[in-house]
Amino acid sequence: MESVDKSNGGRGNSFPTTDWGLLADCRVGSPAARLAAMDILIRRYWKPVFMFLRYSGADVEAAKDSTQAFFADWIENDVFSKADERKGRFRSFMLTCLKRFTSNARRAGSAQKRVPSEGLLSLDELMSNPEMPFEPSDPMTPESAFQRAWACEVVQRVLRHLEIECARTGKQIHFDLFAKRIICPILEGAAEPPLANLGATHGITEKQAANLLQTAKRAYQRLLQEEVRLYADTETEVASEIRDIFKILAEK
Repeated sequence: MESVDKSNGGRGNSFPTTDWGLLADCRVGSPAARLAAMDILIRRYWKPVFMFLRYSGADVEAAKDSTQAFFADWIENDVFSKADERKGRFRSFMLTCLKRFTSNARRAGSAQKRVPSEGLLSLDELMSNPEMPFEPSDPMTPESAFQRAWACEVVQRVLRHLEIECARTGKQIHFDLFAKRIICPILEGAAEPPLANLGATHGITEKQAANLLQTAKRAYQRLLQEEVRLYADTETEVASEIRDIFKILAEK
């Protein structure tokens, strides 16, 4: 497989786009680079953090405050000095940091509201997305809630990339078939709709629908690998992380 330059560039950014690179910018970059890097990390990962805190027993407002405080703590303290992509997965690193933060906050009895420094974006803005359920509905542990929210976010982020790509290349039917046949059943736990029925809604045969679906699957796999490379260091880790994502989503 072609090697990936993870040092810079990608999608029009002027700083490293891998998560490990973003952490490096947060640690040693200019104030502008640190703020931009942290903005991206918050947008990618606030939901797993928030869901961990909700399933830890915090109400919505307390979880919002603690989510803000967690990312503020990443900036204000020396968290980034401990980040090393050679020592393990980024997902595990963030979860470990979150557990430590929660434990320290509990010991300190700190229930006060903290406003992130350096102009970080408001969590209220990010929470305006109606796709995000905020009330725990299943008897999950905080860690499993974090893992599932992480996996769902990755899958949905890649789905949005696929939708944009399909719209740009005139393959909207490909996207519709893939989203309804593959992704919605995974995320919602519903049965796969018959491919013949999906094809009929677009005026194509079941065989034609199957061919389009296969093309969409290949595109999604490619985009998923690109997404996971943002935080996985090796191709072996990329493959392992993708397997883990779908294993997490398959758990009830």
